Amino acid sequence: MPIVSSEIAKVFNRPGGDLKVHERHIDHLGGIWEYRYLCDATFDKDAALAENAARIEADIPQREAEAQVERSKKGVTLTAEYQTQAELDRRTIVQLMQVSDSLTFGRSLQWFRDFEVRAGANANARANYLGVSSQEYSEVADRFNQITGVINSLEADQGRVWIEPPAGWE
Repeated sequence: MPIVSSEIAKVFNRPGGDLKVHERHIDHLGGIWEYRYLCDATFDKDAALAENAARIEADIPQREAEAQVERSKKGVTLTAEYQTQAELDRRTIVQLMQVSDSLTFGRSLQWFRDFEVRAGANANARANYLGVSSQEYSEVADRFNQITGVINSLEADQGRVWIEPPAGWE
């Protein structure tokens, strides 16, 4: 996941002598990561370029997990590009377990079921895959299992909606 190329793409002069700097960093897969900031005219932009490349490189796995969280709400699984699939799954679960809205959390249920297939045949195998204790994994599985019941109830309720009232109920 290294950044293989970094450049200061543009520098704009701003009123008062400040500069607006646009950096472009390219990773080993051709992904383009842009970074923008304001600074004064004496600021060492080249040193900042190197520091920002390192910061972006360190942040890429977390950004990939954030993208997975958004896709998980649609039941879609990304194939890890910037880390192992287990690392991506672990980071994704960490973020999902911080979702407080149950309906939003519930949208990731299909992603979790796909994860279970990918991660192993039982809870111990899944805990090992993620590199966590069985007790820690149990908290995750319990939350997803509870939301399964809620979703099943809501889906059953949707089946009870009347498009038009039956005869005699008008």
